[in-house]
Amino acid sequence: MPETALGLFPDVGTSYYLSRLPGFFGEYVGLAGARLDGAEMLACGLATHFLPAERLSMLEEALNKVDSSDPRVISGIISEFSQYPNLKEKSAYYRKSRPKTARMIGSLQPYNH
Repeated sequence: MPETALGLFPDVGTSYYLSRLPGFFGEYVGLAGARLDGAEMLACGLATHFLPAERLSMLEEALNKVDSSDPRVISGIISEFSQYPNLKEKSAYYRKSRPKTARMIGSLQPYNH
């Protein structure tokens, strides 16, 4: 979501799924412009799988060999190569509580021309 990192408002699509994240995490991400890593995307439900870069070529090879377009088969193959990474100690995912977001909103100043 580069638009949030630049201080712009998230677009309509982003607003839809950010508002559905657990707790107030989506609100925090939208207001703070936080950039999420793979572990955070997996933890909050924006991603279904996480693969380290060094496993991507093996996954690609396995997917090229499969003779099915069944989403369950494809997901199963991806799951074979997936990992569950640990969240970093200072992960943005831990900043999903309402009080911090409320303070953020309260500190905004009105814009006067």
